Amino acid sequence: MSVRARVEQRLRRTDPRVADAVLAVVLFAAMCVMGAVYHEPGWRRFHLDSYLLTALICLPLAVRRLAPMLVLLLVSLAYVAYLTVGHSPSLNYWGPVLALYSLAGLRPNREAACGALVTAAVLFYSGMTPQFPWAAALVQATAVPAGAWILGGLTRQLAERNRQLAETTARLREEQRRRAEQAVAEERLRIARELHDVVAHHVAVISMQAGLASYVFDTDPATARGAVDVIGGTSRETLRDMRRLLTLLRGADGPGAPDADAGGAADPLLPEDGPAPGLDRLPALAERVRAAGVDVVVDLADDVRTLPSALQLTVYRVVQEALTNVLKHAGPCRAEVRLRRDGQRLTVRISNDAGSAPPPAEDSTGDGGGHGLVGMRERARLYGGTVTAGPCVEGGFAVELTMPLP
Repeated sequence: MSVRARVEQRLRRTDPRVADAVLAVVLFAAMCVMGAVYHEPGWRRFHLDSYLLTALICLPLAVRRLAPMLVLLLVSLAYVAYLTVGHSPSLNYWGPVLALYSLAGLRPNREAACGALVTAAVLFYSGMTPQFPWAAALVQATAVPAGAWILGGLTRQLAERNRQLAETTARLREEQRRRAEQAVAEERLRIARELHDVVAHHVAVISMQAGLASYVFDTDPATARGAVDVIGGTSRETLRDMRRLLTLLRGADGPGAPDADAGGAADPLLPEDGPAPGLDRLPALAERVRAAGVDVVVDLADDVRTLPSALQLTVYRVVQEALTNVLKHAGPCRAEVRLRRDGQRLTVRISNDAGSAPPPAEDSTGDGGGHGLVGMRERARLYGGTVTAGPCVEGGFAVELTMPLP
């Protein structure tokens, strides 16, 4: 940050009343010094009463924001008394002008007009001297208050616009925060529904295997033992899925969560009815995307087809959302979906070689109008994974999902 930027930032943080007090003290000190060292022929020299009148002209400006009309009247009366005792009008001239500027910048035009008339009368009186023609005094009494009035009005309008912009910005930020929270809650509800399908499938398998084991328990012990092993493996997988689900959804209850009967976001590529999809549905998904104008190539390693069904569902949904973004924002192009299993880590990369990246609304914060990346990250977080998205060096855009394997 530059020195100028730091100074401007510090000035914005300064209390305006402190700045007004500093201005009043500096102006008072400057007028006292000038009155003591500078004396125009034909005008009275500075004495004790002169310093007192100068204080009455300058120091009330420290509270000009609290009572601008009262300050203007006090400063004007003190300036008239200062002129009446025979002092030069060139000193303390700016006291009434600054008071009028403050009044115009803080009060409505009707009150500012009254203050302008008072200031005009005071300045006309200050110009009625033998050394100053009356025509020049009339111009001074007209132009200076008018200029101070206009500048003060512009300052008031600018402050009002800044206040409105600040309020609008605060409302927009609150709306963005609310929409982001709503998107996360809706995505969690959708994840819960899909994992419910997975758990229901596991329970159905357990029930069927339990019935089989009971049926052949006495006649075929080997088959019964195999059924019991399947029940044990399926139940453990179900418990892992439920544990992940509860960890993710623990903070979802609250006023921002959607109603349990509310529908999730519509999927542009696949209907929501039917069983939860897995990796075996990726070719069909790619075919639908090709029909929409995007040439999709799916590179699926054989060792990833044995992943747990809930994990396959997460991978499928991330690929689906990424290809949807390609359709929306890149248009006809070539896209590639690559799944690799490296030890205990799964990497899924979805990239396109043309078009543009998703709009800024779908950035890493997820605070904007689009919530695609919000859903991807929520799904990845369910398994302790991460999602990164950004432009490719060679052009296009890429989304990469990385998850540890159980």
